[in-house]
Amino acid sequence: MWTLPSVTEPIRLGTRASQLARTQSAAVGVALSESSQRPWLEVLVRTPGDDTTKPLAQPGSPGLFVSTLRRALLAGEVDVIVHSFKDLPSAPEPGIVLAAVPVRADPRDALISRDGLRLADLPAGSTVGTSSPRRAAALARLRPDLVFTPIRGNVDTRIGRVRDGEVDATVLAVAGLTRIGRATEIAEILDDLLPAPAQGALAVECREDHADMRALVASIDDPEARLVTSAERHVLVGINAACTTAVAALATYESGQLRLRAELTMYGRHATADLVESCAPTDVARARALGLRASAVLAGSERPVLLIRSEGNESDAESLDQFGIASITEPYVRIAPMLDGADAASLVALLRVSAADTDRAENTWLVATSPMTVPSWLTASGRAGLTEAVALAAAAGVRAAATGERTAATLRDLGFREVRVPQEASARGLVADLAGVTPGRALFPRGNLALRTLPDGLRELGWEVDEGVVYRTTTVPERPASADMIEQAQVSAVVVRSPSAVRALVTHAQVPPSVPVVCAGRTTAEAATEAGLAVAAVATSPSSADVARAVAGLLGSAGRG
Repeated sequence: MWTLPSVTEPIRLGTRASQLARTQSAAVGVALSESSQRPWLEVLVRTPGDDTTKPLAQPGSPGLFVSTLRRALLAGEVDVIVHSFKDLPSAPEPGIVLAAVPVRADPRDALISRDGLRLADLPAGSTVGTSSPRRAAALARLRPDLVFTPIRGNVDTRIGRVRDGEVDATVLAVAGLTRIGRATEIAEILDDLLPAPAQGALAVECREDHADMRALVASIDDPEARLVTSAERHVLVGINAACTTAVAALATYESGQLRLRAELTMYGRHATADLVESCAPTDVARARALGLRASAVLAGSERPVLLIRSEGNESDAESLDQFGIASITEPYVRIAPMLDGADAASLVALLRVSAADTDRAENTWLVATSPMTVPSWLTASGRAGLTEAVALAAAAGVRAAATGERTAATLRDLGFREVRVPQEASARGLVADLAGVTPGRALFPRGNLALRTLPDGLRELGWEVDEGVVYRTTTVPERPASADMIEQAQVSAVVVRSPSAVRALVTHAQVPPSVPVVCAGRTTAEAATEAGLAVAAVATSPSSADVARAVAGLLGSAGRG
């Protein structure tokens, strides 16, 4: 348990080096200092986002400015970190809590333009610099004759590109401009643009096990700011939004009524939602449920398919959309890399040993049963060490196998050119497929709850299996907002992808007979049946396409095109 040994010990606030980040962190530091009578200390943490010019809309950048700060927090280098709330990934980070959402600033967007022109007065063909898909989509609806180009950089850099004539205009958050004293640059506040979820709000995080600091930070929490941002950010959860998603949301609270407006531009379509809910000022659970209901409206259905997933895992929404099936998603399962890294490091060492002996390498296989294996292993062992070991091992003849194409894709990304995938996409199918191979050594990085089907099946065939737990699977502790939707039959079907998802589902919700359950493969179906669920359809493989076909067959959808 963390303690505060002295009232004179400073509160260490981790922050990026940008003027806006430092200004926001300083405001929090002052508030915490006034609340605790303790000094605060700024700790600069340089993040990868400070060095890149890659547009945030380009794949691979979610949480670009967040992950390094969180690593510093978990490592004990700082006590508190401060973010622009809109920049936080929707999935929480294990070991870290959102301890406070202070009073929210103006959530709106502002136009910065040459000669102070308003949006309506910009000449046709004017270039607007923005890397936000949301802003570009909204402005294009208002002014389809404008040209949009991505730009990155801090506030000063973006304003400078307008003043230097590189672009004719850009759009920035009113809150950020105001905080650093640049509000005079605003040509127009864009009231017609819905902001990003939680724009204008700050998120203050600390370690989950630092009880005294959690209590201190909670003293600057604003219940209304937490309420409205909870509703807005659960829109992100429901549509499984990434940084490339053009989604907007704004909630307001007045006289016991929580109103949420949201917009989504996706797959070439634009959708809107406007919902109102009676709500107590501290009822965050109801606010989250409202956000999830809004995501269902945006998806195009009052009774969508619900995708039960892991935090941070991809959903099957795009494949379902090809069949004209609306869906929402919410995490019921939490995947956390094993931070001690002992098993992960041991498996890396075994890869290196195999790489040093050609005969051994040619009889060694790396096997995986989950798309979460490789990302978790990379985190637990370190990217550089693992990718180097894989490159050496693959060159020496070590081979790879996976239970399905999604898992195989992660192994290819890791460095294996060819990955063996059985016709039956399951651990049982992989054992049967490898029965035709001379028994050798299998390296099996896995989760703590992985079924024994693969390692025990291989051992029965004469294989030597080295196992290592690289991630931990747990049920999310807080009841998901969609659990009520399930119990009230407000979803047309529930899709589960793994036995752990089944366990999480039955932990949080009682699935009525009127809500059909669709399983991604036979193994998951067996777990669902054992849990007492009525399985209505089973996908022939865990691939998104096969899962979507199973749902479409159940619901009678003919598909698009």
